[in-house]
Amino acid sequence: MYKLRINNKALFFSLAFLVVGFMILSFSILNSANQVAAADEFTIEAKINLEKFSGADKLKVVASANGDNKTKIVQGEDLKSKSTTVSFPFNQKNDIVSVGKRDEFFACAYDINEVTNAMKSYSCVEGNIDNTGGKNTVDLGSGHSGTLSTGSFQTVSGGVIKDPTIRVSIPLSDRKDVKDLKVVTMIRGEFESRTIDAQKLLKQSDHNTIIVPLVFDKEPEIGPIQIGDMFFACVSADELNPPEGTECEHRVTIHTGHIHNLVAR
Repeated sequence: MYKLRINNKALFFSLAFLVVGFMILSFSILNSANQVAAADEFTIEAKINLEKFSGADKLKVVASANGDNKTKIVQGEDLKSKSTTVSFPFNQKNDIVSVGKRDEFFACAYDINEVTNAMKSYSCVEGNIDNTGGKNTVDLGSGHSGTLSTGSFQTVSGGVIKDPTIRVSIPLSDRKDVKDLKVVTMIRGEFESRTIDAQKLLKQSDHNTIIVPLVFDKEPEIGPIQIGDMFFACVSADELNPPEGTECEHRVTIHTGHIHNLVAR
């Protein structure tokens, strides 16, 4: 009987050792998988200055890079400090393009009323990728207004623009070999995008410039589009390299008509 008890005790500890060993091995495998996934990404870190707010209720933050786009909502405790940073992970490679240094991106933050969900002000910035395998930090809501940044948060009080079309012109005289090309547009926190057959459109084009219209026929969730809103267009394709696989441009709306033109490269 004593020998049986000893054998049972030894069996118990052996099984326990095997279970713990299996758990450690599983954790190591999962951790390695996560590290591999992280190694295939880069991030846009939108650092938002909150010091000039009398009290932000809610922020809608958007970013576009490498032919993709992301949206996040920030509220509550995240808005209680002097600044908040919103991280957007993007894949280094997709079906259209692989990220490279000098590639362009943009990020915007919209200050919105928590009750009505209406936009009160916005801040946007356009930048270049410096770190293709890590963090790329940009400041929103601070600094001076310039070519690539609104600086502080801007208010909008112009007339309403109903169902605008962003008409993106893409000169390709120096890149006639482009095949699939992705166009991403954004205005007031809403995105529209399309992947096009560039070769087909080039055959129909004048002066090797293709034109891609993208219609915003729904009112944004944070209120109607107005004069003074900033809009963006980015084009992505591996064949655009060098210098950039993704190129972005932006403008501010200046009229209430339907067509708003932008040359994207």
